[in-house]
Amino acid sequence: MRAPAKKKTSQSGSFDLARLKADIRPFRLHFFPRLRSTNDHAALLRKRSDLFAPAIVLTPNQIAGRGRGRNTWWSKEGALTVTFALPIDQSRDPHQIPLIAGLAVRNAAAELSKDHSIGLKWPNDVVHDSKKLAGLLCERIDRIDLIGIGLNVNIDPADAPKSIRDRLTSLLLIAGKPLDMNDVLIELSRQILRVWSKRQEHPFAALLAEYERYHTLTGRRLTVIDNDNTITGQCEGLDSAGRLLVRGKTLHRIIAGQVETT
Repeated sequence: MRAPAKKKTSQSGSFDLARLKADIRPFRLHFFPRLRSTNDHAALLRKRSDLFAPAIVLTPNQIAGRGRGRNTWWSKEGALTVTFALPIDQSRDPHQIPLIAGLAVRNAAAELSKDHSIGLKWPNDVVHDSKKLAGLLCERIDRIDLIGIGLNVNIDPADAPKSIRDRLTSLLLIAGKPLDMNDVLIELSRQILRVWSKRQEHPFAALLAEYERYHTLTGRRLTVIDNDNTITGQCEGLDSAGRLLVRGKTLHRIIAGQVETT
């Protein structure tokens, strides 16, 4: 008598790769069951001439995700960990890319959860009720912009390490139900394409005005830490180049830094 065939375990997890390849066009999909970092692997593929923009590097199991500076990104099953590779638009400075991409992530999250109170925290976080929903890591390499995104989709923050669990939220909590990971990635790719379209259609000034509508730091007192510099004052929004305006003894225009609200 023949033994029953063993059930195969899908390496794609909750992702339908055939559907994604059809619905995320013009992005090319690079899927890996496990990676240390989607940004690092996208950079490696580019170096090998195996990645051409626009493309997506996706894994359901990222084990060493990076944030800005020395920060790391915690993730588990139910998090979307993905890197978008896009051709460089020379009209946009590197420090503007997290703002443009962050707006896309925010709009996708609001559309998926039907909650338009989701906001943005300069320079690279998407937040809800002062808690982090998503983070971005943007890097410009070898004529492409890499946009690494960690989005908490079907995650219970109670499963996170104790040191960060009170600072996290997820689409599961916001929407009150689990979301299909394929729907999330498809909507995210749609929004990325919208903000990345030709600059004549979406000039930076128009995107910045939209960003400002959801920016949660304006009017708040905060401290910005960048390397050895610490600036404390009241946030007056962003200037026309996307730099954070902080009024201390003088008005500071800040390109990047770690923000702590007080």
